Amino acid sequence: MINENELQNYVNEAWNKSQVSKHKNLEKRMKRDVIRAIADFNMIEEWETILLWVSGWKDSMLLGYLLNEVRKSSKKKFNIRWVYIFKPFLINCDIAFEEKKKYFEEVLNIPLEKVSINLPPESKLNEWVWQSCQRCAYARRIAMMKLCQKYGATKIAFGHHMDDIVVTTFINMIQWRKLKIMPPINRMRQWDIAFIRPLAYLREKDVMRLVLAKEIPFSGCNCPVWEDRIRNKIKKEIVWANEKILPNFVENTFWAFIRDFIEKYEKINYSM
Repeated sequence: MINENELQNYVNEAWNKSQVSKHKNLEKRMKRDVIRAIADFNMIEEWETILLWVSGWKDSMLLGYLLNEVRKSSKKKFNIRWVYIFKPFLINCDIAFEEKKKYFEEVLNIPLEKVSINLPPESKLNEWVWQSCQRCAYARRIAMMKLCQKYGATKIAFGHHMDDIVVTTFINMIQWRKLKIMPPINRMRQWDIAFIRPLAYLREKDVMRLVLAKEIPFSGCNCPVWEDRIRNKIKKEIVWANEKILPNFVENTFWAFIRDFIEKYEKINYSM
């Protein structure tokens, strides 16, 4: 399993405060890329309510910070609800919730709500849900969509970045024999809800850099069944390995996937 130490070594073997000072424009560039991704796919409409799922990992924690910064400077007025879903129907992965809540409330001055949701007893997802990362993700999305109905939200924001999109698309190609991208935006046909990924244009190494530079608290994955062998092999042996040989491997692959996605789904307003 890829742990945070491996990722940090991949980012920059010794990243410290003296190095952070050399990258003072990193935050401005990343914020600009978030704004560009939102605009390119019309992710957020004025006066919408966005539900942001905070997992406690570095990606969702940084998304919470950056989306709040974008909201403060945006001409479009929109609302965000930051929510951590406690999932007793899944594995209880401790994310040191109180630490994250303290950061959101004391540093960002925004509330982080903890919501406990159980699936209906008749749901098939209650059966052996822990054995499948795909089932676990699906169960979380069902819970989030129920919260959207409760709060009148129309979008769910996830912290997936460019590397996530590339790796997941490779998984779909290799495991399921189909070219299906993890989309920057996905409008649900049966629900009046869309999934959005404002970090789509950001590299994972930059996400880690900014999280460390801003001293944003985060937790690594401690799920005992997260060891998705295919995901880890693709990430380390295809994506990271090829990037050492071809420096633009991730970016070029990402934009090839994005162009294919736009050609297929732009006419139907990115409904998949």
